[in-house]
Amino acid sequence: MRKSLIITLIIFILFSFKSNPYPNSQRIENLKTFAKVYGFIKYFHPSDEASEINWNKFASYGASQVWPCTSREELIQKLQDIFEPIAPSIKFSTEKLNLYDISKLSPPGSDNYDLTYWQHRGVGLGMKTYSQSPYKSVRVNGLVEKETPKNYGILTNIIKVNDYKDKKIRFTISAKLKEPSNTSAYIRLALVNTDGSTILKKETIGTSEWNSYLIETEIKEVTEVIEIGAALKGDSSLFLDDAELSFWNGDNWEIIPLDNADFEQDTIIEVPEVNQWSHRGDGYVSEITKEERYNGQSAAKLFQNLDSQPMFGKKLFETAPEFGEVINEEIGQSIFCQVPLVLYSNTQGTYPKSNSLKLKNLLKDMSEMTYTSNLLDLSLGNIINTYNVFQHFYPYMDAVEVDWDKELSIALSRCFIDKSRDEHYITLEKFTAPLKDGHINVQYSGIHEIYAPSITWEWIENKLVITAVLNNKIPLKIGDVVTHVDGISSRDYFQEIYSRISASNKGWLEFRGKRKSLLGEFEEIMTIRVDEKEIGLNRYSVAYNEGPRQSTYKKLNDESYYINISRIEMDQITKLLPDLAKAKAIICDLRGYPNKNHMFLSHLLKERDTSNSWMQIPEIIYPNQKNIAHFEKYSWNLPTKKPYLGDKQVIFITDGSAISYAESYMGFIEGYDLATIIGQPTAGTNGNTNSFELEGGFSITWTGMKVLKHDGSQHHGIGITPDIYLEKTIKGIREGKDEFLEKAIELIN
Repeated sequence: MRKSLIITLIIFILFSFKSNPYPNSQRIENLKTFAKVYGFIKYFHPSDEASEINWNKFASYGASQVWPCTSREELIQKLQDIFEPIAPSIKFSTEKLNLYDISKLSPPGSDNYDLTYWQHRGVGLGMKTYSQSPYKSVRVNGLVEKETPKNYGILTNIIKVNDYKDKKIRFTISAKLKEPSNTSAYIRLALVNTDGSTILKKETIGTSEWNSYLIETEIKEVTEVIEIGAALKGDSSLFLDDAELSFWNGDNWEIIPLDNADFEQDTIIEVPEVNQWSHRGDGYVSEITKEERYNGQSAAKLFQNLDSQPMFGKKLFETAPEFGEVINEEIGQSIFCQVPLVLYSNTQGTYPKSNSLKLKNLLKDMSEMTYTSNLLDLSLGNIINTYNVFQHFYPYMDAVEVDWDKELSIALSRCFIDKSRDEHYITLEKFTAPLKDGHINVQYSGIHEIYAPSITWEWIENKLVITAVLNNKIPLKIGDVVTHVDGISSRDYFQEIYSRISASNKGWLEFRGKRKSLLGEFEEIMTIRVDEKEIGLNRYSVAYNEGPRQSTYKKLNDESYYINISRIEMDQITKLLPDLAKAKAIICDLRGYPNKNHMFLSHLLKERDTSNSWMQIPEIIYPNQKNIAHFEKYSWNLPTKKPYLGDKQVIFITDGSAISYAESYMGFIEGYDLATIIGQPTAGTNGNTNSFELEGGFSITWTGMKVLKHDGSQHHGIGITPDIYLEKTIKGIREGKDEFLEKAIELIN
């Protein structure tokens, strides 16, 4: 795939400089014009017809209709044909439109109507939201029905694995589906690691007969807990019985006690607890039933449960657009449109109604679309959809230097030359990379580049250096310098990798890059050059390999402790508190992701936390993030706790691998001056993530809220900056030193 990427880039350059570029530029302008109207109608026009459309498919359909247009007049007519069935009050023109005639929006007897309009807290429309999500979109006073769930319903049990590290573990359960068609179901075993990552193992359930399913894997040193259970997506019912968890003790499989393993007790709960069956997933229910069972008197049942009764959207906040307000924008080259923001609505729906025949024909045309052989429609629709999410809702658009319209043009152009979904995946990555959002992650269900050789590397002293060799058959040693990868210079190789990574600063870019750069297809050979010798590395490991890590905690001497914040559990910290209270110095290592232990901060705070607005979610009623109504503010409001440890010499080590939750943690250290910070800046990306699905098995995760430093200044792109900046050295790597930790120890001695 990497070789085909180089060929694709060459073709793209040639494509961009054809002797007659007009047809291409006309196509792109047509698509950009459609894209802008698409966002206005999807997120801000409250008609019933628009709220019920399949927007992912509509993006692809509309794109396929507009790009062939050869004149402005033809384009306007096509836009009218596309949008009028779902937005009957929309207007297009070749001249700037004056005031909108709101009499056309006023039904007879309007006293019997309410005003309907969109409100967005962040954005929930089209997102993979969950019940506790802070993001939500509401069509206020609009008639809505509960949506079919976009995600899976999950029955799960959380098991701690402290006693089973480096052991084989096996999960078995009996299962059956009521009706296998139009349903996706699987048993699952998820390894949840201390760095926040999750490795999911699953076995598909596809029959209406009882069968026993098995997952076997190995618990890693970095695994914190495992989740066992099953997942369902669709309108069938999944039955489960006789769960068993065991580990290999060297001679045989030994049972790990599971509470209610036979599902004879009615104890499925909503809030997860260790060794208790719990449920999650909006639109689904888990319960104990006697309807079906494999053994005993009952089994667990997981099924979809939708409330079909219509309901009306309720206000998220007080600010609202007024009746008569319209979007009045130039959407293309001398093409203008008007879109009302507010409509009248009652139990019969919004006014005015669209032409039912035109709407029926539109839905029929959309239903006949297929992506089997038409990659272009799929790709263009995905780019248009993605553009609008960030155009209207990305909270850091003003903090990053990006010409988003220009990036849209580039991405749309690439769609015309992409020859596979793998290449479209790269286009999506390159499109979103300039947004400089460290949370952005483009996922593709068909990706094959998930294997890595048994090494790690990173840039040290401007050289690509081997930092771990995890297979003694590989003829490399720690500290070796890699000058070329697959025949090109290491620097050029990484520049291509970096162009596909969205990162707000250098630290996170290099952290993501050192991992992503190793990935490829199974048993694909990566050829590197070290000391003028070519060495082939086989990619056969499913996950990125980690080198040796520091211990969970360590007593350095009679007066000081080392605590690895990315590994230690809060329970362990609590047990250590009496010893920490006697210590004179504490070194805390937060290179990575905290292990749900942020209450440790309460022992460093002298006074209660009063910073109450460092997390903010925009309240949006207008497009293009204009006139943002307000920001809903969030904070942690941490209390103080005894023993107070802030009178010690406290040092925090951090670097660019610390992102999101880790930066919230470090924000307290910096904001309240709780410790000396050493190392390198954190990732510069914080805020709860949001995510949306695209056509063809693609989805994108991104940052949906704005996070500031505790003093109100910008955090994004900056991160938590250390008091003492450090760099690794090749000499230190070769000698097996942790130079950051050594510096911390030097400071406390």
